Amino acid sequence: MTKEDAMKLRYSPTSPYVRKVMITAIETGQESVIERIPTNPWSPETDLPDDNPLGKVPALLVDEGLTLFDSPVICEYLCSRVGAGLVPREGVNRWRVLRLQALGDGILDAAVLRLLEGRRSEAMQNPDWIERQKRTVARSVDCLEEEVGDWGEALTLGQITV
Repeated sequence: MTKEDAMKLRYSPTSPYVRKVMITAIETGQESVIERIPTNPWSPETDLPDDNPLGKVPALLVDEGLTLFDSPVICEYLCSRVGAGLVPREGVNRWRVLRLQALGDGILDAAVLRLLEGRRSEAMQNPDWIERQKRTVARSVDCLEEEVGDWGEALTLGQITV
């Protein structure tokens, strides 16, 4: 990779989505060309929306002023740059990997939503919402336990996500 290939990653060290992107970068040999820019997406002074209108990390700044956001998109981009086989190009295995990635992202989403709800004042918290997220994670983990034997030996983006 050359200096022209350098990318900038807006990140928060506590984000599970950032960890997914960084594992993908490591597995595809691109960690060294990613400049990490610490970003607090919760700060009222953050300029993150200038790069990502959703105001979320990760956000990857690439060539030609383009910023990619959402970890599945960023991971797909990283894989495509080097022809990494973390997502099969076709066939049923492609859909299995993408499904596993979606399941992993769904677990992350539910866990983050539960965490954020728990940070609200006790009077504002919705116990039913917290319980719903807890059930979502439990069901999804049960699904993973049933399917883990079918994953195969090759590392995939679905496995990285989980």
